[in-house]
Amino acid sequence: MKHIWMSILLTALLAGPSTGATIIVGGSNGTVASLDTSANTILGSYDAGPAWFDIAVNNTGDVYGTTGQALYSIDVANEAMGLRLGNHSFVNSLAFDDSDVLFGAGGGNLYTLDLATGSSNLVGAVGGNFNSSGDIAFDQKGKLFASSLSGCEGGSDCLFSIDTSTGVGSAIGPIGYNNVYGLARIGGTLFGLTEANQLLSIDTLSGSGTLLGSYSINGLTYGAAVPSNVSVVPVPASILLLLAGIGTLCTLRLQPRSRKT
Repeated sequence: MKHIWMSILLTALLAGPSTGATIIVGGSNGTVASLDTSANTILGSYDAGPAWFDIAVNNTGDVYGTTGQALYSIDVANEAMGLRLGNHSFVNSLAFDDSDVLFGAGGGNLYTLDLATGSSNLVGAVGGNFNSSGDIAFDQKGKLFASSLSGCEGGSDCLFSIDTSTGVGSAIGPIGYNNVYGLARIGGTLFGLTEANQLLSIDTLSGSGTLLGSYSINGLTYGAAVPSNVSVVPVPASILLLLAGIGTLCTLRLQPRSRKT
């Protein structure tokens, strides 16, 4: 089903480098899917292996996923199964910073993860009754946000900010929705995705979530990601060749025809 990534590419091209409306979603049954946030529509999906507790995309479009105990690389461009890199401490949240350092959160702790071995290094305890719900995401200024199962009144998930140098965080406010297992930032908007396949926008000042709509995937949403440079989208080599061919045909088509004599 490589044609689904053609849809992702076209979405990115139409949106332009400053918007990038596509989020990569990791599912409870191993699904990796692409979500068009402007239409709450899944553009396509495929089975990449185990249940992905979370996924992350670096600035060159490489996709990584965790099962909670092990880190995998996922060749989304070729719709390949995940390749296991190694074990780590319990982590259910992943995100790359602008320098392509992979951070992870699990339980009450913040970690960095080694992309070669999969191993985790403790940055520190978050505190504030933080208990990772399922994702972390950086904003445009490099501030790290996280969804937590606890830390706010009201019974819903809570939005935290976390210092990446110490791991210490503080509660911002209740999101108003439970099981916010996916976070992804596009431009100035922080999106939240719930286990029940709901798409939210989240106010980073108050933590409050606003329902944008629902979408349908094969399974439940367990994670979400976009690269910090949202114009970078994984694209199959075969699609690039196809686009090159189409470009050549268009060029030939636009050339003026010679008049008959």
